[in-house]
Amino acid sequence: MDKLALQFENELKDKMLRAKKECKYNPTRFNQMLAQYGGVETAKRLIANGIATGTTSDGYTTLYLCERLDLTLEHSVCKPEYQDLFTTKEIRYCKNLLGAK
Repeated sequence: MDKLALQFENELKDKMLRAKKECKYNPTRFNQMLAQYGGVETAKRLIANGIATGTTSDGYTTLYLCERLDLTLEHSVCKPEYQDLFTTKEIRYCKNLLGAK
């Protein structure tokens, strides 16, 4: 795994721990996906599913209700330092969910 992908995955893991502590949300399935696929592939799978179904992940919904979109993987995908890991379509989807321009 390259350095940027590892950095992205570590950020997702940190956000997962913060969501557990700050929002009382334990994203078990997300944690399993991270272990199985890694951070970038997990994000790509969840984004692809969201695009295909028109629905957000349970994690996004839970963090939205907790008013903590900063803890979503979509937030990380939109960060300039990680944009080389994702397609324009994936980034646009995440920005649309976050209401970013």
